[in-house]
Amino acid sequence: MARLIITHQGTVIKEYDLSKEKVTVGRKPSNDIILDDPTVSSVHAAFLHMQHTYIEDLNSTNGVKLNGKPVNKRQLNHGDLVLIGQHEFKFIDDAVQDFESTVVIAPPVQASVETKKPVKASVVITRGAKEGESIALNKPYTKLGSASQVAVIARRGENYYLMPMTGGAQGDSPKLNGKQIGAESMLLSNADIIEVATTQLKFTIEG
Repeated sequence: MARLIITHQGTVIKEYDLSKEKVTVGRKPSNDIILDDPTVSSVHAAFLHMQHTYIEDLNSTNGVKLNGKPVNKRQLNHGDLVLIGQHEFKFIDDAVQDFESTVVIAPPVQASVETKKPVKASVVITRGAKEGESIALNKPYTKLGSASQVAVIARRGENYYLMPMTGGAQGDSPKLNGKQIGAESMLLSNADIIEVATTQLKFTIEG
């Protein structure tokens, strides 16, 4: 299944499954995805879901950006970020993500995890205004950061992924263990260090 995670100003507002061949986006009520956004045209763009998934600009006033670059029509890859007006659409291809997860958890050392109680995870702020504060990751999506730079930790089964949602230039993107992350979701491991804007957090998982 392919789907879209829709965010506005860094907040996840909706998840949409691409079950139709054509999904239109715009301000008019007749669209499949309706955006209350003055910078969005009446019928702004369409996601075309066939053998592959494409984003197409339907002659909108303000255009469509894919990973920060204007496009007219382009095939999407897992983790791509599409900007329509002030809303960001993260394209998720579950077939690719499930494959990535299988590769990661394949070693036999993980075989006993299924017999244990459900995992619990949290992040502790190790540097920043709220240093020492712990945030439990008990929701499907947990937002980290501020308006200038936002990342989201998404829970998928017993795994947690770090997903960039907004940011300025690539040099300002969130970091994982000191390295800037791109558009791809990154699988988190115990004791990973996350940096979002001026805040540093330590990821902890137990189970």
